[in-house]
Amino acid sequence: MFDVYSGWDLSYTLEWAKQVERYRPHWIEEATQAEKIGSFVELRRGTSIPIASGEHIQGRWEVYDYLKEGALSVIQCDPEWCGGTSELVKICSLASIFDLPVIPHGHSIHAALHVIASQSPAVCPLAEYLVIKMRSYHHFEQSPPVLQNARFALPDSSGYGIKLDESKIEKRELMKWA
Repeated sequence: MFDVYSGWDLSYTLEWAKQVERYRPHWIEEATQAEKIGSFVELRRGTSIPIASGEHIQGRWEVYDYLKEGALSVIQCDPEWCGGTSELVKICSLASIFDLPVIPHGHSIHAALHVIASQSPAVCPLAEYLVIKMRSYHHFEQSPPVLQNARFALPDSSGYGIKLDESKIEKRELMKWA
């Protein structure tokens, strides 16, 4: 899987894709800027590499624009940025109509795991997990999500199961905003 983070233009991406298709990458993610749906359409038509995007797509109506144009092979909306857990579930329903997988962006793993657990594996087959980032991202949690044997266990407690580890909190102070 290659994440370009919206850094290439269409012509460069197509040329790159020609060079690496023989290695059969799982996908190319965020190849160009999210608002350039036409570029995603041309890229999808111009390569056998699956095209993934979604972390910068805001909600099901934008996802629908991509899907009706045939612009994506994999949808990667982020629960924190697409409108929350409920909106991501709606995006999963929409994706299932187009027979495309949703692999939520790995920024908010707690919410993503709950959505994935609520869906068929045909709709949500995987979780994106940002290994290095998550080491510090969940520092203050008592029981952060831990990947074991390529699986995550959902918490037994209510909600997302996030509880702060009081021993890691040095100071609590109300911030005053100007």
